[in-house]
Amino acid sequence: MSAFSNTEANFQVLLNYSDTENAKIPWYRQKDLGGVFKLAGYQTFWLDNQYPARSSSATELLPRRFGVVLWTSSFNTDDMSLLDLFNTKVHPKLDAKNLIVFHLMGSHLLYKDRFPLSFAKFTPKDIPYQGLHVQNDKDKQIIADYVNSLYYTDHVLGEIFKLFQDKDAIIVYLSDHAQDIFESSNTYGHKCSNFGVEIPFVIYVTDTFKQKHPDKVKAIAEAINKPFMSDDLIHSLLPIVGIHTKDNLESKNLFSPQFDIKRKRIYCGDQIYKHN
Repeated sequence: MSAFSNTEANFQVLLNYSDTENAKIPWYRQKDLGGVFKLAGYQTFWLDNQYPARSSSATELLPRRFGVVLWTSSFNTDDMSLLDLFNTKVHPKLDAKNLIVFHLMGSHLLYKDRFPLSFAKFTPKDIPYQGLHVQNDKDKQIIADYVNSLYYTDHVLGEIFKLFQDKDAIIVYLSDHAQDIFESSNTYGHKCSNFGVEIPFVIYVTDTFKQKHPDKVKAIAEAINKPFMSDDLIHSLLPIVGIHTKDNLESKNLFSPQFDIKRKRIYCGDQIYKHN
């Protein structure tokens, strides 16, 4: 789950050591992923298909901590354009150790704009609506558009995986937040509800990674059912690639036997998450 139901607030805790427990320390004073990976000798790249809301925002400033930062040309650009950026601007600059972030538009509003027509696979008749607060055919079409946006994101991720399939690579995919799609009420979009913060979190490792790091693969597999909130990502991501800092806590490392499975997960500042 994510700590907030919108991008800007999540960026303030997703890409650095900020979290619920140390919220009194400003996010911009915390060590961040881009900076730590650079200190560890990595080439760092940030490829972005979402323009930041304002110049002083976390969505603008935290990517700037990466060595190379590239934005696509338009807010509505297809997420596949990130692969074009990678192939033309990033691939020639790769070194022995690299951190690459692809920031997708994904399933942000409007959902009908988030996929090409060739990926309009699902129609309202394909969607089960039990338990959803839909009121009319327009609502049903919105859900179908949302499902098609996920279908397209799956395709984009598959193409990203292919870029690294012959490398010693680990790929982490997660959403910064979710969308409440007529689940808690007869509205949809960003919302501070369980549905608005329950996110996908996928770890993909290549065959080469499996062969070289069997202990890490085992630790990842053993973490699959642990309750996790994404503001602890840095505590988990750094150790799994062999980077250790004085700020890292084993109790927040998802892949550690010492991970605190009883941590109270608080989202949107004051709501305690209880799994449905």
